[in-house]
Parts: sequence; C-alpha cells; structure tokens
Amino acid sequence: MERRITVSDPSKLCSVGTVKRLLLEHKIRPSKAMGQSFIVNKSALERIVNAAELKPEDGAFEVGTGFGALTAALAQKCQVVVSVEKDKRLFSVAQSLLSPHQNVALICDDALTANWAEMLSEHKQIECWKFVSNLPYAISKPLLMRLMRERHLFKLAVVTVQREVAQRMVAKPSEEGYSILSIAVQFYSEPRILFNLPPTSFYPEPEVWSSVVKLQFLPKPRVDVSDEGWFFKVAEAVLVQRRKTIVNALHIRFALSKEHLKKLLQGCGIDPERRGETLTLPELTRLAENLRQSLRPQQ
Repeated sequence: MERRITVSDPSKLCSVGTVKRLLLEHKIRPSKAMGQSFIVNKSALERIVNAAELKPEDGAFEVGTGFGALTAALAQKCQVVVSVEKDKRLFSVAQSLLSPHQNVALICDDALTANWAEMLSEHKQIECWKFVSNLPYAISKPLLMRLMRERHLFKLAVVTVQREVAQRMVAKPSEEGYSILSIAVQFYSEPRILFNLPPTSFYPEPEVWSSVVKLQFLPKPRVDVSDEGWFFKVAEAVLVQRRKTIVNALHIRFALSKEHLKKLLQGCGIDPERRGETLTLPELTRLAENLRQSLRPQQ
C-alpha cells in the first residue's frame, strides 16, 4: 500500500512526482487561465521562507495555497498561517494534506475581493503578520496593487512573480517596464529582487522565468502627498499613454488647454515635451499637487 503524503516534511509536497501524482489522483488539470503552477524546487522553497524572517510568534498570510508546499513550510516557522485558495478542487485536497497542522487556517475565497483584515482579525494573538506567497501569475498585478492598499496589515512581503513583473516593480524612470505598478510599489515599500527561478522550479512549467521579490513596507509613503487617490490618478494619466508627451497625456485625460498645462508644468520645473515614463516620484508629486490646486476653483 502506497504511503500517504503528510506535511511533517514540506519537501514531500515539493517535487514533480508528488504534484503529478496528486493531480492524477484527484483528476485535476491545472488552469492556465488562473496561472496555476506548483513549486517543485526545494531549495527555492527554503529560500523563500527564510527571506520572510519569520519568528515563532509571527503570522503568515498566503494567497494561492495550491497543494500546500509553501503553506506547510511556513507553518513550521511561525505561530499561524492563513492561506487563501480560490480553486475549490485544490482547497479540498489541501485541507486533507495540511490537516495535521493545527496552526494552518485554510480559506476558500477569492483573494482579490475577500476581506483580508477580517481573516487576520480571527487571530488576535498575532501582532506581526508577513505576506508570503507564490502569486498566481494570471492575477499577480491586481494582487500586488491590492497588497499595496492593504500594506498596513503586514510588516513585509515576499512574493514570487513573473520575472517581467518583478522588473516592473523595481523599474526606475525611463527604464523599460516603468509603470503605475512601479510607482505604487516604490511609493509604499522598498522592493528588492532576491533571486530568479527557471521554469523548471514549477510544475507545470510556466513559459517564463520567475523572480522572488522582498517588499519592506515603509512607515509612511516615500513622498508626501495631500491626496493619495489623486496622486495615482495623475500618475496613471501620464503613464497609461507613456509614449505621449506629458502635456498631451494630461490634455486628453483632464480636458485642459495645452497652454494652461504648459505653464503649469513649467511652474513645476518639468519640460512639457517630456514623456510620462521619465517622471520621478518627486516630480509626479509636484505635478499632482499643482494640478490639484489648478483645478480646485473649477470643482
């Protein structure tokens, strides 16, 4: 009789053979639409967990339980793991595999819409939460944006994402990939790419390399703005059409005359003919504040 897989050793869940066996046994076909791949690199799993610097009294929050390899590894390092899995098939299997771990709370829900604060509040004894996840690739960007909005819940985050997404997270002005994601991540945290993972680190193998990124959340935003929502509205306006000049992008978005915008930009010390992709965080801050003041009489 074949020995049942347990989680006393998380590495047992972190192999191609085990993942294939579980998929076959439970008649599960990984969803490409959901970006489902399971980590099978034991060394990478250990490095991800170590990067989170978990203490015995800490809590870990994970999005995308899968079969629970990372979940089980986290459970060995901290007091509580709250893990969210949207796929009901995987959730059911993970419940069985992780049942020996009394400090794991599995939740079947959509992490994009679920109430994270409510999930964590069930464990009032935990004072320090850390976000540690191999993010489902199909929704990594919206999940990261959600994480920025919920950053106050966590001390830090360690996330595995597509390498291209990781490069966007750390991109500087004028670099390829500089985007609203770059601005949001760098506005609220200090991002650092720790290491890259080849496709063979997962099963099924994704078509791209992956990167593990550590986000150390800042005690306050990197730049001081009077209205964060307005700041991001302006940043998005100049970056969505990144190849357009700033004056043209703002003209299209806010329906203001180009002459008015040119004077406003010059007052900010910004050349109106520059492109949005070249603006730094301090420059975007000055632009957003001045534009807000300019529009106030019209509101």
